[in-house]
Amino acid sequence: MRIGNNYLNQTNRLSNLSNLLLQRSQQLASGNRLVNAAVDPAGFTIAQRLNTQFRSAYQAVRDIYDGIGALNVADQGVSSIQDTLNRMKELATRAANDTLPEEARSAIQEEFNQLKQGITDTVRETQYNNQQLLNGEFNAELPLDTTGKNNLNVEIQDMRPDALNLENINLTTQEGAENALNTLENALDQVNGTRTQIGSYVNRLGKAAENLLNTAENAGTGEERIAGADMARTMAEYMRNQNLRQMTSMLLGQTGQLNAASVLNILQSP
Repeated sequence: MRIGNNYLNQTNRLSNLSNLLLQRSQQLASGNRLVNAAVDPAGFTIAQRLNTQFRSAYQAVRDIYDGIGALNVADQGVSSIQDTLNRMKELATRAANDTLPEEARSAIQEEFNQLKQGITDTVRETQYNNQQLLNGEFNAELPLDTTGKNNLNVEIQDMRPDALNLENINLTTQEGAENALNTLENALDQVNGTRTQIGSYVNRLGKAAENLLNTAENAGTGEERIAGADMARTMAEYMRNQNLRQMTSMLLGQTGQLNAASVLNILQSP
């Protein structure tokens, strides 16, 4: 029957409009045009790839900044040790004076020992996320990109007094003080080299983070361009579909009444 076919067509149209209306409402709520792959399969695939690229770059940047944070804490600790070594060298220079009385040398040695303990304390207290940074055990692989293959191996030298050859320094004699000057100069060179190395790590990681942020920004912009919903257009389509659904529903009701009447006439005909 022609009326029956029209009724089925209107029913299908109403179902399609309801689905479109649901889709537009989801797009309006999320701000995302690609609420599912059916909206645009090719665009959905590209958007997902860009989203993965964005998330990977963002996570790599987080890892890099964690590493930079650890290196900044380490640099502060090494800077403190550097200041302590400079004071130790001053004490050794004073103790190397041949005219210095014995009791003065003993006082110098006592201060030196306290400073050495201070270095031990600094090494112990210089931590990042409960990880020791200056005891020679810190070793980290930090990403320079999102491939997982290009990493920077970060190591920090041991800054404990025994690693700096400070344990056997004796400033109670002129000869011991003169020998200590060479030892302290070498320790300062070692500490200065460590600070320079830390600085080079931070600079390289900072550049990598900058590049990754650009990658993340470009990926995010690309994804938004593909997947982002045009809110004004989507709202207009939502209102249009809503009106069409109301009209279709009304027509469907009228068609249903006609169908019922037609069937009744057929049954009543002789």
